[in-house]
Amino acid sequence: MARGGHIEMKYELSGTRVIIQNVPAHVCKNGHEFVDGYTAENVNRLVDRVLEDVGSFAKKLPRSKTATRQIIIAA
Repeated sequence: MARGGHIEMKYELSGTRVIIQNVPAHVCKNGHEFVDGYTAENVNRLVDRVLEDVGSFAKKLPRSKTATRQIIIAA
């Protein structure tokens, strides 16, 4: 049986790591985590927007080709 809780969702796209903390989720006793469709869609939109904004800002800054950016968003 799942109970309400919060999880961390991690994405790694185009050399940028985005971590979304405190995402509302259902957490089972065996450790499985589930987010509902509404939450998943909103988190995906947030990640897309952040990557878009970082991409346009990053064009103005020099960057090492091997470095990974990390963005952490906590609610």
